[in-house]
Amino acid sequence: MPKTKKIQTKKSVKPKVARKPQVPQDSVKYTNMFYAYAAFWRRGFSEWAGTSSRSEYWWSCFVNSILGCLWFLAFTVAGVTYTPYGYDFVFNGGIMLLIFVLFIYGIAAIIPSLSMNVRRLHDAGLSAWWMLLLIPMAMPGISFVASIIMLVFCLLPTKTDGNPYHKFNKQQ
Repeated sequence: MPKTKKIQTKKSVKPKVARKPQVPQDSVKYTNMFYAYAAFWRRGFSEWAGTSSRSEYWWSCFVNSILGCLWFLAFTVAGVTYTPYGYDFVFNGGIMLLIFVLFIYGIAAIIPSLSMNVRRLHDAGLSAWWMLLLIPMAMPGISFVASIIMLVFCLLPTKTDGNPYHKFNKQQ
């Protein structure tokens, strides 16, 4: 049997293509409400200096609103009982348990909510000192104006040029 020679070929070397430098993104646009709500809890206790996109902020607000409606429905179902005189709302053990769980949830959600508001203000290019507008929210009359101002601030688009709160604009 004759031996066949193996022909050795040179491996083709692909030329390296220069890639464009990518600008790092500080805030992530969450298009899925579950990812945004998970980020609300994950980033809420530890990140105060970064930014949050509008989608992350509003998806988290939406899920918290849905949870509020579910809490209201649970209170209604647990508290309404049928009496011989008709339906009546009574404080029973189920209502007391729901109040306790809602209280714990509300206390736990305060810090992530404040953190999210601070990051949203940073994303819009504003200082976190604007959060002081939340102080008069407990006063009647002034609370409406302060809440409208905070709503407008949270609706502002992302500001990347000259925004000192974005990572890629910071001096290293």
